[in-house]
Amino acid sequence: MPSAEYNTTPREIRNFATLQLGLTGAFLLALFWFCGGTDAGYPPPWLAAVLVVPIVIAAVFAERVWLSGKPLARDEDPVRLRAAGLDAYAAQTVRKMLIVEASMLPGVIVGFAGSYAAWPIVIVGFPVILLLAWEIWPTRRNVSRTAAMLDSGGVDSGLIDGFKSL
Repeated sequence: MPSAEYNTTPREIRNFATLQLGLTGAFLLALFWFCGGTDAGYPPPWLAAVLVVPIVIAAVFAERVWLSGKPLARDEDPVRLRAAGLDAYAAQTVRKMLIVEASMLPGVIVGFAGSYAAWPIVIVGFPVILLLAWEIWPTRRNVSRTAAMLDSGGVDSGLIDGFKSL
């Protein structure tokens, strides 16, 4: 299935990452309040470990997202190459965000269904926010990985240069 064209800019990608981090944090805070804070006892260590396992699995899958792309075609003009590079990076950012945010669902379910108040949300919330920031923020590391994949066919996507101006 071909990737969707986003017609985006580096600034929009950074704004998207900021928005997602803020919304996820606000969602977790609302769940923390809704589930009763820390009024109940802390869950057993085995449950805390079980809640962290999906986050570790999500980290492994999110780290491999950039490998799923294809190199850019050589016969495109430079403006089109840059747009295609930004589209690929935006698509990978959304994919990584979905993978990471899905990993907090077990904690949310246990927070609602269990008798541990919001402790499960605290247990998954901090690592998810940190992992989300690590994976979707357009750092040199994240941009370089996508650029390496896009440029592996011998063309220059200009992806790294596009993010230098921010």
